[in-house]
Amino acid sequence: MEAVEGRPLRLAVIVNMVAPYTKPLFEELARRSECELLVVSETTMERDRKWAPERELPFDNVLLESWTFDLAWLAAGSGFRTRFDTYLYLPKRPLRPLASFRPDVIVAGGGGIWSSPANIAALAARPRRQWGIVPWWGSFTRPHPTWPRRVANPWVKHFMRTADACLAYGSRHVRDLVAMGVDPERIALAPITALVPERPPARDWRRSGAETRFLFVGRLIERKGLEVLLQAFERFAGGELWIAGDGPLTGAAEAAAAADPRIRMLGHVDGQELPALYADVDTLIVPSLYEPWGLVVHEGLGNGLPVIASDQVAAADDLVESGVNGYVVSTGASEALAGAMRDLAAWTPERRERAVERSVELLATCSVERGADGFLRGARMAMNRRAARART
Repeated sequence: MEAVEGRPLRLAVIVNMVAPYTKPLFEELARRSECELLVVSETTMERDRKWAPERELPFDNVLLESWTFDLAWLAAGSGFRTRFDTYLYLPKRPLRPLASFRPDVIVAGGGGIWSSPANIAALAARPRRQWGIVPWWGSFTRPHPTWPRRVANPWVKHFMRTADACLAYGSRHVRDLVAMGVDPERIALAPITALVPERPPARDWRRSGAETRFLFVGRLIERKGLEVLLQAFERFAGGELWIAGDGPLTGAAEAAAAADPRIRMLGHVDGQELPALYADVDTLIVPSLYEPWGLVVHEGLGNGLPVIASDQVAAADDLVESGVNGYVVSTGASEALAGAMRDLAAWTPERRERAVERSVELLATCSVERGADGFLRGARMAMNRRAARART
């Protein structure tokens, strides 16, 4: 990217929090000589997250002073219960650090993008401040959206259409933006990724068939599809199901484990302990009813596991080839999930090794470097559009 007026481009990114999976991306951007980076976050940590937030970050950052509002009660009516993880962060002075930094382009991430007060304030200030606005879209339209989302859809479309460019996590998000009316020429892919080994560890695949060991990793909340997984596992003869995570549905999962000795409850597992856990199992299952992306898919594939995911897990569109390195099944269909479990349990070690090779190829498309390239490509689009507006 060319320098702006003889200097690097100033890029500000608004996020709800600096998560472990975004930190490497921001570090990579901070290393790029063609830009200066400021990350503005709305909160240190969401209340239902378990990782320890880092206070000393290796890039310029500002933590806004924000109020937190739990809006889970508004999520009713989405076709499934979606409690526990719906928040709004209301910062007191969202534009102060941006005004001091004087960005050329603002990437609008954060809590829902379109519903983030910090992003809305940045968009409203665009005519006066003359900065470009680039939403980083990591959501997609649900088959049965909540009533607040249905009411908000015209505003969401307006936000995206009037942006100077848009970033997208993956191919599903590109399709969603196009469906909103965004010009495909103004969309850049900027994937997020989990940090996984360059090469998955070697395995001997000693378990198969009725000995297959399945793993679920995630928060025990309703939209993760745990109820569907438990129903599917009842239909699988033999095997084991390991459940790693905690949350409001822990009691229901523990009751299922008490009734079925094949189910093992592991509780919360820290990130540094996950590689050893992945090494002890044969398949990762991600049965979410709605998953805007799904970094656990990266982790499973990167540690050599085939992945069974629902078709509402966005990462599966780009990283799982059904029948090749896992399966993609209809959301909420326990029998289809059980069928995929039976099919995968019958894979030979040779087929599993071929799956690993394909996973390595697919994961390369979602590297940290490609994410940073996408950010800068989107910023270039925004700058070009801003320059075109100035000429008219």
